[in-house]
Amino acid sequence: MDFKEIELALSPVLKKKQEACQVHSLFNYQYPIGIGVSNKLHVFLEQSEGYQYKFTVTLPMEIQEGTKAAFSVDKLEDCCCIITPGCLKESNFYATILHEFVHCYQDRTCEQDLKGKLEIYQRAFSSHNYMWEINHAFPYTHPDYIKFFRNISRLDYHKTMEALSKLKSTLEVIHYEYMIWQIWKEGFARFIENKILRMNRIVENDGGNEPEDPNRTSLYFTGDRIWRQLELQDANLIEDIEKAFYVLKGNFRLTTE
Repeated sequence: MDFKEIELALSPVLKKKQEACQVHSLFNYQYPIGIGVSNKLHVFLEQSEGYQYKFTVTLPMEIQEGTKAAFSVDKLEDCCCIITPGCLKESNFYATILHEFVHCYQDRTCEQDLKGKLEIYQRAFSSHNYMWEINHAFPYTHPDYIKFFRNISRLDYHKTMEALSKLKSTLEVIHYEYMIWQIWKEGFARFIENKILRMNRIVENDGGNEPEDPNRTSLYFTGDRIWRQLELQDANLIEDIEKAFYVLKGNFRLTTE
């Protein structure tokens, strides 16, 4: 791997990240970028002139080509944006990296504390199911969820909260928690990503909006729409993402209601 070529390829990211400070304060902070090849992670850190290669770590697993993720790396003692070389050839790849920076920010702030309080996480942790966020068998065909998902773009904040309240009463606890978790985590990252895409006059990411075949990405699409409603209801929630989680979960009511 030619690290200088990677540094050159990453050169647009810093400028786009600086511009994204208009979207959210999370982009004022620095986040590492890891380029994964097999079980090697080549780490690039932000410098004043761009991202520079710093070191390579060996991971306990293989990084599959096409991976776009964010997870903690022991040597960094930090959450890292993880992509593979092919990602750098995609148009507007910087939006993918900035999306993963959102997850790095969530991890640094309140994600671990919030997740630790969820029954679904506690069950998954005790059974060593570390992929629960990907493989949980959420009932995507549940009639109440189907109705909610298909109508989300037409619901206002209050109707959305009513629909979430109904789902809380009809879904099993772990399914409801999973839905809220994905809306909060992936929905927020999609929401910020789409703000950046709009700022750059690029078509938004609406993956998961297929009404006939909802799956995990339908929660990302739904989450993006709900975060838009949260912003309209109380713009401060976009910065106070921990408070926003409790609003979504139904444990906190906005005084503006």
